[in-house]
Amino acid sequence: MKKAKVDRRVQRTRQLLRDALVALILEKGYEAVTVQDILDRANLGRSTFYAHFHDKGELLFGGFVEVMTDFEAGHKDTLSMKTPSSHDDLSLALFRHVEERRDLFKAMLGKQSGEMAVKQAHKYLTAYMRRHLKASMPDEKKAVVPLDVTTHFLVSSFLSLLIWWLDHNLPYTAEEMDAMYKQLALPGVMAALGVRQ
Repeated sequence: MKKAKVDRRVQRTRQLLRDALVALILEKGYEAVTVQDILDRANLGRSTFYAHFHDKGELLFGGFVEVMTDFEAGHKDTLSMKTPSSHDDLSLALFRHVEERRDLFKAMLGKQSGEMAVKQAHKYLTAYMRRHLKASMPDEKKAVVPLDVTTHFLVSSFLSLLIWWLDHNLPYTAEEMDAMYKQLALPGVMAALGVRQ
């Protein structure tokens, strides 16, 4: 029982720090935020911060990983589909996930975020998307373009649209963004994978 209390306390502390960082990034941008700013906003001490994180980058990216882990857990059915078209469902689920957590994603990936955060997100999504595509490909030998190249293209185009959407305060719904993304990206990707539509 004592361990559960400690775990809840740790979770609460981490959430306070993350919420403070997100609010500060949205106010003045990632580069301008200092650890002291985060501590002042969260009303916590320096030793508390460093007991959990090495720096503000680890705090921010840790939030991204947690949000994506929640996403993966909540979309196991979509992720377990074994057809290339299941990517359709995956992209819509991702757009909806971002729409529901817009402030967090604006802080992590929007114009106020740091370049490091976008690079980390690209790296994470590339590994994630590669696994998904590899599992859904009927025959990798039929691919016209190597899987790594196709994956990089998909993630780069998705992330670029996602950042544009966040920076423009979500002028379209998740469903509309997903439809535009599919219209732009999927015909070429399916051809590159050797899949007939």
